[in-house]
Amino acid sequence: MPKKFWQFRNQADGSGELLLYGSIAGEKSWYSDDVTPKQFAEDLAALGTVSNITVRINSGGGDVFAAQTIGNLLEQHPATVTARIDGVCASAATVVTSHCNKVIAANDSTYMVHPVSMYCGYANETDLQKYLEALATIKENIISLYAKKTGRTKDEVTAWMDAESWWTGPQAKENGFVDELTDEEDGATYENRGGVLFVNSVSMGAEFDKAPEFVRNRVQRVVNITPPAQAQDNQPAGQPEKQQEVQDMDIKTVDDLRKAYPALVDQIEQAAAEAATNAERERIKGIEDVALPGSEELTAEAKFTKPLSVSDFAVALVKGAKTKGAAFLDAMREDGEESGAGDVGNTPAPEDKDAVSAAKARAKADAEAYLESKKGRK
Repeated sequence: MPKKFWQFRNQADGSGELLLYGSIAGEKSWYSDDVTPKQFAEDLAALGTVSNITVRINSGGGDVFAAQTIGNLLEQHPATVTARIDGVCASAATVVTSHCNKVIAANDSTYMVHPVSMYCGYANETDLQKYLEALATIKENIISLYAKKTGRTKDEVTAWMDAESWWTGPQAKENGFVDELTDEEDGATYENRGGVLFVNSVSMGAEFDKAPEFVRNRVQRVVNITPPAQAQDNQPAGQPEKQQEVQDMDIKTVDDLRKAYPALVDQIEQAAAEAATNAERERIKGIEDVALPGSEELTAEAKFTKPLSVSDFAVALVKGAKTKGAAFLDAMREDGEESGAGDVGNTPAPEDKDAVSAAKARAKADAEAYLESKKGRK
């Protein structure tokens, strides 16, 4: 399947967390892929029974169909869903937050809504008309969602979208898209990396020069990204080479590594999460394969409440079987002793008096007949 653009985590307090950092749906359209939405739904279900889900967002948007599906799945989940905007929430990402029960944003976060766009490619007049109708339908759905979230009229929401509105966290709260503001986070880090806007080391997929002034004013550093070969070929003689991105960073912590190589760290984390998920599935399958009839309670504990490896479960299963067998024999022995069956001896079968008398009479007659025959021979 395509590389996942989301990451689910189970928290120690029994809650769940969904990380949406970067482009929603990545490079492949959710609309034309029937594997990705299915996998997202399965990952959401794999959280198990949780009462709270936190959706951490730092995204410049992406595929609107993906955002709508994610939002609806979260809204239909029985847990209370809280969106926390760590940096930027723009475009399709705002669709996700508008489906959540509560939206909490950092004071220095950024919120943006704009008109819906669609890539048309080569299209004739009929195709273009269909695209226009599709855009109108999608826009109407988003307007209705925004109006429900903010409590504003559809006309006011439409005006915001058409104007491509960029807001600070407090402004987004004033307009009804954000419910609470917080200073709990360390704050968002805004960067201009080679003309692209990065927030918390994640590309927003937007040209830096086209971002509003209040966003550009937040930039903490400018990074000139120049390919090594080009830098060497174009560097004037006697001048030091331009430093590439994060080349001079002193990496001492995981956070330093994440800031320096966000894509690599994300790839490692996703690979580790997938490996852990596959291992857990194999563990549960292995337990189910060796489980015995009558061990349902032990099997359920081994799979979920008191997790065991397959080998440990097999040992516990054997011990449980031996314990049950010994208990069964003890119970049978106690029942026998209490019944008094041990005091009962062998009872001879009762005699049939008529049969005995008849047998005696036949024996007497045979004896007399024998004696008479002897007399006759003398």
